[in-house]
Amino acid sequence: MALKGGDQQGDFASGGRRWLGGTRLHGTAISCRPEMSIIVPVYKGAGTLRACLEALVKAPGPARELIVVDYGSLDDSASIAASLDVRTIRHSRNLGCGVARNSGVRHANAPILVFVDADVVIEPSALQRISIFMAENPDFAAVFGSYDAEPSDPGFVSQYRNLLHHFTHQGGKSEAETFWTGLGAVRRSAFQSVGGFRQNCTSIADILFGLDLSDAGFRIRLDRTLLGKHLKPWTLRTMVITDVFLRAVPWSDIILSRARFTNDLNTSSANRVGVVFANLTVACAMVAALVPAFFAVAGLALLATFVANTYVLTQFSKRRGAVFALGVIPLHFIHQLCAGVGFALAVERRYLGVIGGRRSREFRRGSKSYALDDRVASPAVESARS
Repeated sequence: MALKGGDQQGDFASGGRRWLGGTRLHGTAISCRPEMSIIVPVYKGAGTLRACLEALVKAPGPARELIVVDYGSLDDSASIAASLDVRTIRHSRNLGCGVARNSGVRHANAPILVFVDADVVIEPSALQRISIFMAENPDFAAVFGSYDAEPSDPGFVSQYRNLLHHFTHQGGKSEAETFWTGLGAVRRSAFQSVGGFRQNCTSIADILFGLDLSDAGFRIRLDRTLLGKHLKPWTLRTMVITDVFLRAVPWSDIILSRARFTNDLNTSSANRVGVVFANLTVACAMVAALVPAFFAVAGLALLATFVANTYVLTQFSKRRGAVFALGVIPLHFIHQLCAGVGFALAVERRYLGVIGGRRSREFRRGSKSYALDDRVASPAVESARS
């Protein structure tokens, strides 16, 4: 199956080392060709790209080629990659990270494709872990990890949001249905079999790619020991925009089109229950302004929200202490409210199409049909994405 998006959009490649690394692994000699191709898409990522690339260059492990795909940046991202002698592909405009990753794959040579976000610094053992896993588990097509438990940015929202991701992945199923490109690898044969990333699903293209792999019968492993440090700073504003428009809405579009939930990670049953009761709490509190009896219902709903979030709140307490966990409660409540709002927007748009003036369109691949947002992101959403 042909890959979607890429060279026809005006991208061009520049120099860089053909490949690097080459630690002897599995008792075999170093190959003259790379074992893995590492693809790093970047958009306005000059603040974190150097740290990301330096970690990938220095990490021990197999022979690898490193490819940066700059999809429309106006900052120094491309020059930073060039200064490290990393092969760089530049797109003239931003068509999304899915298109950028597909473009990188076109220029890749190795049988294993590794995707790393430009704001992630891998742990030194990460590439070795991927190489060993792929060699020892030929029945798995892909593997991905999680952020580590020591986020770079000291801000409270950043600490909460990045630790939440860590706890969510650490508590996920070992055999996953989805995929994550923050730090993940896939066999080239499987990638090509499903056609790569869908170019018109920009914010959660990796999740949809994982579903495509799973639906095609490929197995995906979540490796809790495969870690990378997230350098992204979060604010309450970027958290809300991301959670509603870049996560909940597109995820809900997919759920509605598939007519079923996945039961893992962000869409686990506990998370879904928490989202329902958080939003029910607010709804009942609003009604209670007119019917005071609903205050009792709101209180019960709030209690149910806490119960549903016992795991994640316990993890925050263990890692950072009770005071930090108490501070997390209102942020996590907002996070789950955002998920409910995003689901409501997706339902409205899918069945009514009033907000924004158009309905979700169906995107088909084979026998599957998923609804995706075809509206151009607002400046606020684009800012949160970057």
